[in-house]
Amino acid sequence: MSHFYKRSLLLLALTIVSVALAAPNAVPSAALTTAVHSASHQSDRERLRDLKRAIDEEIGEPRADSVAQCKYIPFGAKPCGGPWMYLVYSTARTDESKLQRLVREFNALQKKINEEEQVGSDCSVPPEPELVLENGVCAAKRK
Repeated sequence: MSHFYKRSLLLLALTIVSVALAAPNAVPSAALTTAVHSASHQSDRERLRDLKRAIDEEIGEPRADSVAQCKYIPFGAKPCGGPWMYLVYSTARTDESKLQRLVREFNALQKKINEEEQVGSDCSVPPEPELVLENGVCAAKRK
């Protein structure tokens, strides 16, 4: 779905809601309920993308002076439970509390979307990474 189409759909849904709220004692129609659900679902997906971008920005290139500054955080919400993966970051570059807040919000929103859409997945658990410092950059050790 194109970005223009998504925004148009959201604008249409918001317009319908505004008109419905302006009419006293109005009962929302099935079409209104469907339009609002579609718009809110789309905005959840857009919010998820925005959160991922903010997380990537916050981590940036995880430069560090020692491996002690390297950490990882569980990322994503698998439908079976647990994370999809682990993100590696550096405490020398990253605001850890901000990153934790962003990841918590991302994981909760992904879990909500998984439940609403009844998403399935394998129930494998990704291994926690062993951290190394490669040329001044934190990384997960390759096996």
